Amino acid sequence: MDNKESPNKSTGLKKELSFLEIFIAGVVGAVGTGVLFSTAGMAGYAGPSLIISWIIGALFYTFIAIPIIELSLVWPEAGGPARYPLYTHGNTLNLLSSFMNLVWYLFIPPIEALATVEGLAYFFPKLLVPNSTIPTPLGAIVGTILLLLFVPFNYYGVKVFGKSTLGLGIFKLILYIVAALSISFVFFSAKNFTSLPGGFIPYGFTGIFYAIPLAMFAYGGIRVIPDFAEEVKDKNFLGKAIILVVIGQTIIYILFSIVFVGGIKWDSFGFKPGDWTSISNLPGNPFVDISSAIHSNISLFLILIVAILGPFVTGYIYI
Repeated sequence: MDNKESPNKSTGLKKELSFLEIFIAGVVGAVGTGVLFSTAGMAGYAGPSLIISWIIGALFYTFIAIPIIELSLVWPEAGGPARYPLYTHGNTLNLLSSFMNLVWYLFIPPIEALATVEGLAYFFPKLLVPNSTIPTPLGAIVGTILLLLFVPFNYYGVKVFGKSTLGLGIFKLILYIVAALSISFVFFSAKNFTSLPGGFIPYGFTGIFYAIPLAMFAYGGIRVIPDFAEEVKDKNFLGKAIILVVIGQTIIYILFSIVFVGGIKWDSFGFKPGDWTSISNLPGNPFVDISSAIHSNISLFLILIVAILGPFVTGYIYI
């Protein structure tokens, strides 16, 4: 008689993630450095019309999301996006796609760790080279330590990951919204949208489309949902979560864009009103710069927490 236990009883991934946990992981995995830094960069190309760039980017990404939904429902596997091309187009395309996925995941955690270092640099200036976003040797060491701190959230299993992401993620989203509203409460100029040279679309539709690639970087977060497809309690969660993540992050991006454009106090920066190119070259975190310019300690405190906690949560989700 064969007394060996079936391997299926001891292997395989545990289906622990609820709909809310996978949705929050998608949103907070998407909303990281992009909302803080892409907004300023996009303003340099499009001015106030960067809002249109976000909306067009959302439409583009929706068309990307639809086939991802279908593929994740057919093949609800861990790391699904790295395997779909194998099933649909064969080995050659999957080799190229897997390499691109590898590059994506190698770069995102260090980018988020660097963004966290930039937030910490407000308190510890020696972490960055003066007047730049380049880390000093000390900043690089701190960034490496942050990468190591990302590990425990994943090491102790998907159940711990889901609970920690749900708690930290909800706190992060509330903090983002409160921080944005606090800036608008202290200073908001509607004239920045239409009354400056060039008006709402200072660089024409060319500028709007130039800004879209920066938006697309920020929209990349939905792929974390099919990555966890084999660990959700019900695969039908996947499609709803992906669509809601695109909608949710778009709302947050537009909110921060409105706050950013309306919160610019030109004389505090020493820039000519309507010189959006100069605004995009602000050193460091642009929302920290705005909070400092309007002399709001509360807004500055909230934005600094956002600048530190936001990228940290995104970083450990991606690692």
